[in-house]
Amino acid sequence: MPTGGPRDTAPPKVIKSFPANKSTQFAANKVELYFDEFIELDQPLKTILVSPYTSQQMESSIVGKKLILEFSEGLKPNTTYSIVFEKAIKDYKEGNFLPTYELNFSTGAQLDSGSLIISSKDAVTKVNSDLTKICLVKNKSDFYGKNYKYVAKSKSGLASFNNLNNDKYYVFAFIDSNANMKWEKTEPIGFLSEPIVAGRAQLEIKTFLQEQPKTILKLSTQSQNEFDLVASQDIYFPEIMDTNVCLVYINAKTYKLLTKSSFQKQTIRLRYNLGQYDTLDLPATKGEKRIEKLTLGADRMSLAYPFDTLALDFNSYLTKLDTTKIKLTEGERLIPCKAHIKKNQLILTGLEPGKTYTLTLDSQALRHGMGYNKSQTYPLTTYPSEKRYSSIWITLDPSIAMNKKVKIFQVIENRGVPLAKEAKIELKNVYGDEVKFYILIDDNNDGMWTTGNVEKEIQPETIHLETIRIEANKKDYILKISNP
Repeated sequence: MPTGGPRDTAPPKVIKSFPANKSTQFAANKVELYFDEFIELDQPLKTILVSPYTSQQMESSIVGKKLILEFSEGLKPNTTYSIVFEKAIKDYKEGNFLPTYELNFSTGAQLDSGSLIISSKDAVTKVNSDLTKICLVKNKSDFYGKNYKYVAKSKSGLASFNNLNNDKYYVFAFIDSNANMKWEKTEPIGFLSEPIVAGRAQLEIKTFLQEQPKTILKLSTQSQNEFDLVASQDIYFPEIMDTNVCLVYINAKTYKLLTKSSFQKQTIRLRYNLGQYDTLDLPATKGEKRIEKLTLGADRMSLAYPFDTLALDFNSYLTKLDTTKIKLTEGERLIPCKAHIKKNQLILTGLEPGKTYTLTLDSQALRHGMGYNKSQTYPLTTYPSEKRYSSIWITLDPSIAMNKKVKIFQVIENRGVPLAKEAKIELKNVYGDEVKFYILIDDNNDGMWTTGNVEKEIQPETIHLETIRIEANKKDYILKISNP
């Protein structure tokens, strides 16, 4: 039997359009694209972007190899339109997508061809998102009323406009996470302070999550001594000044709050953001939950522990340890090690670099507030010796050292740990291939990054994320701003 030939991997091709690309005097209320094969549309409301923006209903249909877009209220006169299809069209048989197709035309005698490229990235992480929409508006108030003049989608951090006129426009960017073409206050946003015109050099917008009027903290109980703490927005450097309670970092909005079984207080006091305080009422507890491991990492708590140490976090305070019930092996070989407990951590010392171990905990090895743990086994891997450094020295570039507004934070597990700004800083117990830093231009001198406010036209404080690559046999490095 014949095989049918090789599989079709080519996307559909546009062989004709009505109107023709870059044509003028278009007077119809529907656009037609003709393809070389049968096609399907994929989420047209999300993948087809019309600019200038229109909120009217756009009907799409397929007749044979032809795609029809019909505008119920027609198109505006003397206007240059750009319709961008971003992975909206695929062939009927194999599902091969047409990556991007752009159709430009004018309903008047003139085709506007002013161009503009705008880059966007997160103000802190410098990461870009393909969910970003860039909007040009005549007046700032038009943005909040969804009265956009031009709209473009960001792709790999860049958005392009090719059909602009000579007017001045204000620029906004937002992460359209729910694809409703409207900024929600829970979505990151950015803006340019001054209006722009077509033909400008590439412009950059830094998006930020706008600070909410008040941080809302919620506690939910998981067991009699384990609570989930969730914040309505990122909080920094949280701490509880009570030896009977500890916090475990999950992410910038989520923490585990663990208490001893003897802890009787109904409220706790939380300090965060280097000066804010909140009083939390502990919710009613519920039934027993078996002790479980939360996190495990060879570089965890690297500032606090020496090289031969690993720390395992559990979801409960540990009150008793029986070292005879712990077994550490490398393959079939039994390895002697020292172990102790500290709050919710089991800490192992005496480990060798570049080894893979297996840790087995008997059901009687660890005791917590509600009883003993269940039997558990964990794989452990330590860094090789060539990726561990007892100390390195960081010399500040003069532009950093002389700027009184600069604050420096070392990035550890996605947290910023503040460093004293000295001409030369020693970092101890460094692991891996790189060390990351936040360099903050702290304009208001509050010791933390302050986000912006789009309604008040306040830009966020400038912060730079810098990376120093660690090299073997090298101890001295220079920290400078290279990633604006």
